[in-house]
Amino acid sequence: MISKPVPVRPDLDELVRRSIEAFNALPPEEKRRHRHAQRISWVYGNLALSNPDVTCEMVEEAARER
Repeated sequence: MISKPVPVRPDLDELVRRSIEAFNALPPEEKRRHRHAQRISWVYGNLALSNPDVTCEMVEEAARER
């Protein structure tokens, strides 16, 4: 397998570092809400690719039923 060199992206690397730092500074309950919102967004995005009738509300409801 041929691998390509990783591009140097100091601006992006700094944004990622600051984002991680900001997330780690959140209180536990806010981290929980953020993770939940990210999971819902990920599921919705993947489902909507194969079924455009899926709504974010449907995903939220399914998550509550679990």
